[in-house]
Amino acid sequence: MRGTRKSQAIVFGEPNRVEVQEITLPEMSAEDLVVSVEYSSISIGTERWCLMGKLHEPGQPPSTPFPYVPGYQAAGVVVEVGEKVTDFAPGDRVFSQGTRLVDGAVGVGWGGHSRFHVTHQANVHKLPDAVSTHEASGLVLAQVGYNGARRPWLNRGDAVLVIGDGLVGQYAAQVFRHRGAHVILSGHHPYRLALAARYSADEVVDSHEVDITAFIRARHPNGVPVVAESASKNELIRTAINLLEYDGQLVLLGYYPEGECMIDIHWIRLCETTVHCPNSIEYTRMANTLNLLAQGAMHVRELVTHTIPYEEAPLAYQMILEKASDFLGVVLKWQ
Repeated sequence: MRGTRKSQAIVFGEPNRVEVQEITLPEMSAEDLVVSVEYSSISIGTERWCLMGKLHEPGQPPSTPFPYVPGYQAAGVVVEVGEKVTDFAPGDRVFSQGTRLVDGAVGVGWGGHSRFHVTHQANVHKLPDAVSTHEASGLVLAQVGYNGARRPWLNRGDAVLVIGDGLVGQYAAQVFRHRGAHVILSGHHPYRLALAARYSADEVVDSHEVDITAFIRARHPNGVPVVAESASKNELIRTAINLLEYDGQLVLLGYYPEGECMIDIHWIRLCETTVHCPNSIEYTRMANTLNLLAQGAMHVRELVTHTIPYEEAPLAYQMILEKASDFLGVVLKWQ
C-alpha cells in the first residue's frame, strides 16, 4: 500500500499527559518496510524522565519537545517492503525501534509506541524462531544490560555486584552470570528481588534490610572486581566505588539527571578504578542479545509483570509515575 497511512499511537502531549491518538505515517521509500506491531515495551526509566520533561543534558532543553510519540522498542510482522529491500519479506517477524512520521503537529521521540512502523531496513532485526514478538519488544533494554556486562574483563568465578533491581540491572546480571561470574544483586523491592533470585542473580540482598557495604566487606574484605550501578543515584555511585578492589571496574548503567551526574575524580583515581560508560544502540550488540535470548541465557518474558492493551496506556504510565503498585516489565499489546 503506497502513500501515507494512519496509525494509532501513544502521544506525550505535555508533561505528565498521555493520550492515544491517530497519527499519519509517511510514504515508504525503496529501502523502507512497514511493520505491523504486535507488542511494544515501555522503557520505564527513560520514558518516565521523558514524560516529566526531564530527559536532557545539563543546561540543555528537553531532548524530546512535546508533543511526540515515545518508545524505542517494539516487535511485530512485516507487511510491506520497498523495492530495494532484499533481506526482509512480508510475514517476517521482526524487532523495530520505531516509526517515522510526516511533518505535522506531532513529533517523534523515537516513535516506538505506534500500531504501524514505517522505518528503514537498518532499524529492523529478524527474529529467531525461539524468540517471540512479546520477548523481542524489550530488546533495547536487554541490549543495554548486555552492553554493560560485556565490557569489564573478568575471570570465571569472580564476584560481581549489581546495584539496582530494575530491568537493566537484571539483564546485566544475567549476562554477567552467562560469562561465569558469581552475581550479587542489591535492591529494595521484594517482588523484584524474588524475580532476580529466580532468573538473574546467584544472591540477592534487600538494601532496606541489610547494609550492602557490610555484606560485601564481610565476604570480600578487599572489595569485588566489578560493580555495576543501574539505579541512577549519585550516592550509590560512591558506594559502588568504595566496594571495588584496587584496580576494579565500575559500570554506569543508569541515566543520571542534571545535578546527579558528578563523579569526583579523586574517588576513582585513589584506587585506579576503570569506569565503563556504555550507551546507545548498536546493530551487532542487538544481534548478540537476540542470540542470548534464543539460547535461553537471557530472560525477558519472565520479568514482564504487566501486558496491557495499548488503549490503556495512560493508566500504565500513571502507574509508573505514581508507583502505585508493584511492576517491572510493562508491555503494550497492539493486536
